[in-house]
Amino acid sequence: MPTYSRRAVLNGLAATMAASLAPARHAFAQLDDRAFFFLADTQARLLASMCDTLIPKDDFPSASEAGVVDFIDLQLAGPYGQGEGLYLEGPFPEGSESQGYQLPFTPAELMRRGLNAFGEAEPGFADGEESRREDMLTRLSEDDVDLGDVPARAFFDELWQLTNQGYFADPIYGGNSDYAGWRMVGFPGAHAYYPSFVANHNVPYPQPPMGINHDPGGDGGLPRVTKRQEG
Repeated sequence: MPTYSRRAVLNGLAATMAASLAPARHAFAQLDDRAFFFLADTQARLLASMCDTLIPKDDFPSASEAGVVDFIDLQLAGPYGQGEGLYLEGPFPEGSESQGYQLPFTPAELMRRGLNAFGEAEPGFADGEESRREDMLTRLSEDDVDLGDVPARAFFDELWQLTNQGYFADPIYGGNSDYAGWRMVGFPGAHAYYPSFVANHNVPYPQPPMGINHDPGGDGGLPRVTKRQEG
């Protein structure tokens, strides 16, 4: 199968959803013409439509416009996706929510299996009306979609967590393009200190958001990735 660039994949999604997804600057914009690190093209398209249903475009960019798919792709390709810090040895009895992660899959395996199974269970998701997509994700969150050996609720919880992290985390991690999430909630970001403003209670901080490596004259001071993870 041919491999497409991430820009082509996400812009193709825009056409199928009849929505305008102008290319947004993000932490790894220099990778736009390369393939995804972890996601297959069909998985990236489906993931983008699911994330955009959770965080649609209004006065602020949608999830995919804000680089959330890039964030998730990078997380799944890295230590988090491989289950670093998780105990993944058996046995695997069904646990309660208070017991935390209880699955035999790494987060990357959970997302890949979940995306593939959801794509088969709901083949028209990306082309559906907004209300229909919302209903599908509601049923997913209620464990009312058959995903085979993947618990639907666990898959939804992982999707919801990663989508939120990608929209609101520091842009250095690949999402929150142009500080979309921080501008939405009025968070000023990683300024060094606020001594000149500390007494002004209940007044919005008047400066624009700045991330850890903010560079107003460049691309946000974000990291340059020179080595791709294969496989």
